[in-house]
Amino acid sequence: MVETVFVDGTNHVLGRLASYVAKMAIEGKQVIILNCDKIALTGKPQHVIDVYSEKIRRIRGRQKGPFWPRRPDNFVRRAIRGMLAHEKLKGIEAFKRVEVYIGVPADYHNAKMITIEKAKIKPGKKFIHVGEFSERLGSVGWI
Repeated sequence: MVETVFVDGTNHVLGRLASYVAKMAIEGKQVIILNCDKIALTGKPQHVIDVYSEKIRRIRGRQKGPFWPRRPDNFVRRAIRGMLAHEKLKGIEAFKRVEVYIGVPADYHNAKMITIEKAKIKPGKKFIHVGEFSERLGSVGWI
C-alpha cells in the first residue's frame, strides 16, 4: 500500500515546495497537491511576469518544444518535474505519483492536508500567486 500525502499549497514558495514534493515522490509516497493556484512565485510580480512572458515570446510559432505551461496545475507539475530525474525510470515512476489540483476537488474535501513549514513564504517577501500569474499570462479555461 502506497502512503498518500495531501499537501496544501496555500502560501508556499514554488521551488521549495517542489523540492520537498519531489523527495517524497522519490521515497515512494503518493503526493497530492491541493490549492496549487495559491502557491507563490517570489520576486516583484511584474518582473516575474516579464521574464516568463519573454520565454513564451521567444518560442512562439515553434512546432516543437519546449512548451511552457500557462495553467496553474501544469505550471506546478513542470516545476516538480524539474526537481526529478524525469528522463530516468526512477524519476518517471516518481512523477507518476504526483497529482496537482486547482482548488480542492470534492473527493478530497475531508482529506487531512499538511503544510511544509520550511516552504512557507517569509513575511515581507514580494510574491505573486500562480493563479494570478496564469491569469495575467492569458491562461483561459481554468477559472
